[in-house]
Amino acid sequence: MSKFILFYVLYWLTGNPLLALLVIVAVILAVDRTYLSFIPDPFKALRASSRIGELRKIVSMNPHDGRSLKELGVLLVEKGDFGKAVEYFRGAEAKMADDPEFNYYYGIAEARTGDISKGKGLVEKALQSSPGLKYGEPYLMMAEVYIDRRDYRNALPPLEKFVEIHSSSSRGFYRLGLVKMKLGMKDEGVAYLRKSIKAFKSAPLFKRRVDRKWALKARILIARET
Repeated sequence: MSKFILFYVLYWLTGNPLLALLVIVAVILAVDRTYLSFIPDPFKALRASSRIGELRKIVSMNPHDGRSLKELGVLLVEKGDFGKAVEYFRGAEAKMADDPEFNYYYGIAEARTGDISKGKGLVEKALQSSPGLKYGEPYLMMAEVYIDRRDYRNALPPLEKFVEIHSSSSRGFYRLGLVKMKLGMKDEGVAYLRKSIKAFKSAPLFKRRVDRKWALKARILIARET
């Protein structure tokens, strides 16, 4: 209701419904960029799309360019286009098989497209080569694959590994709290949800913008379950 009131006020002030709508969208984006980060950064998405276009041209001319194939696959994973990412990773596999970062992203892409066994194997290979890779991020990303499939039991071990490595991740604590609650460990789950909120509160200002949504989710889940 408040958005409709704001729209009509802006429409009355500007005399232009399209301009009024654009102002509302701009305000929502500004608030989200400053405090929440629920909405993907449109400028980052544009830069990524531009780079994806460039890389596609490069690999069309040189389909054996392992580094370009890897970068293209990584960008597609970050975009959520896992099926296309797998195609490019497979093209680079012969040259990049010893690269831990390559195996990590390749594994997540395979897992997200349904081959959990192969994906898990690739992620484990990446972590064997580089146990602290990206501050434990591969553990978290693999756990989230399981969470999205409601396979909470298999999500638990990588999440526990992740929070051992990254002891100040609001996102990691929220995910672990959620999983423990789903597995019937309510008290432990609530404890980790509270850790998620605490991690957000103690984070530096630049990181709070990213962590705020996880702390908010933790508060909502605590209120709902207790």
